[in-house]
Amino acid sequence: MADRVTVVFAVYGALKVETFAEEGHAVDRLMTKSKDVTRVLQTLLEKSSVVEINNANMGGDPADDVEKHFAAIVEYNNVRHPYACQEGQTIDFLKPIGVPP
Repeated sequence: MADRVTVVFAVYGALKVETFAEEGHAVDRLMTKSKDVTRVLQTLLEKSSVVEINNANMGGDPADDVEKHFAAIVEYNNVRHPYACQEGQTIDFLKPIGVPP
């Protein structure tokens, strides 16, 4: 890839409600089911700036039976750019979100 993209931070996962028994009552708790995918994304970006965000590319499923989300901050040309999407979407990391082509 011509332009060097450096991943500052990337996370993939979901918030999931889980029910626990507590003192004889069912209690719902919001649990974070996510993982740091900074290194995974950096490896993918060594091959292509275009990455589909899915369980296979992100190194597994951190939250079974829940739709996942992705967020990252990457740097290129000395500028940091934020990216976010849902599972199954594709991002071109050389096209900043919200910036006209």
